[in-house]
Amino acid sequence: MNSLNGNIMRKIRFNGVYKDLLEEFVQFKRQCGFKYVTAEKMLVLFDKLTIERGETETSLGIELARAWAVKRPNETESYRYKRSVVFNQFALYLRQQDRPCSICHVPPYKTYFIPHIYSSKELEQIFSVCDNQVCMPIRRDSVMFVMPALLRFLLCTGLRIGEALGLLDTDVNLQNKMLIIRDSKNGKERLVPFSDSLATILTQYRIHRVRLNPSPSTSHFFLSARGRSLEPGDIYVCFKRILHKAGIPFKGNHYGPRVHDFRHTFAVRSLVHMLENGMDIYCSLPILSTYLGHQSLEATNKYVRLTKEMYPDLVYTHDPESGEIRQTGRPVRYVRDDTRGQRDRQGVGGADHP
Repeated sequence: MNSLNGNIMRKIRFNGVYKDLLEEFVQFKRQCGFKYVTAEKMLVLFDKLTIERGETETSLGIELARAWAVKRPNETESYRYKRSVVFNQFALYLRQQDRPCSICHVPPYKTYFIPHIYSSKELEQIFSVCDNQVCMPIRRDSVMFVMPALLRFLLCTGLRIGEALGLLDTDVNLQNKMLIIRDSKNGKERLVPFSDSLATILTQYRIHRVRLNPSPSTSHFFLSARGRSLEPGDIYVCFKRILHKAGIPFKGNHYGPRVHDFRHTFAVRSLVHMLENGMDIYCSLPILSTYLGHQSLEATNKYVRLTKEMYPDLVYTHDPESGEIRQTGRPVRYVRDDTRGQRDRQGVGGADHP
């Protein structure tokens, strides 16, 4: 079991007047299928606040709600808003038990983050560095060993890095070309098919891995050269070195290019691929949403807007009443190459590796 699963299983204790109610609420959320790890840590902060304020009643009053809504030192607007959402979920849970509760009012934060979509040239540079580094003598416990297969895997499946590193050997069926995602962000299992070309890469990786470590200490699929399981932090550090050697500027943790941007690139490529094949954009969204493991179409819809901006040759209209963007014409087969500021006439395939 990796550290992420270990954190989920570790019981956090509450000590304030809401102790029993908080424990019941967390248990309720997990019975609904949510991991509720980060939110539980936020509730620990709420528990500490009630102790500091000397709360003795289990009715969420307006003063307690206002105290919880106050922005903390060095706290981002994003985290503050998420804290308020968790508080309100707890308040609604108590209201269902006929307890008087106040709601925490924090305006939604505005984010101007635009994901980095890798160009064909950038992907070529990244994989060239990966492949050449692996061919050179590497340290016995090098993380670089896994990078050529792992990065191609992320690009071809759109999985989150935590989902990929949480895969066990038994979760990767190379014969049927199917993945079982058990350790997902939303705590729900899903099946993810993958292409023949990716199956070939993963088979080669597994043969290499077994040759290096016939009896690894863990049953995870993606391992270091020594056979140990990997954490996202291991991959982030190694990926920054790859970007540097590839001559691709890294603008910071919140600006990228990041490992998670392989997921964004997969989503945009897949959406374009489906549109090129004549599928209506709002018929393709549920397919992509299910594949990515999103809880709602709202999370997937952002890729529609991103695709519209990157591929203006795909024709859309804007519905002023619903605010939706709708496809109105057949797309032209273009791929944007940001490194040259023009579009190359070539196919886009979200399911295949470069």
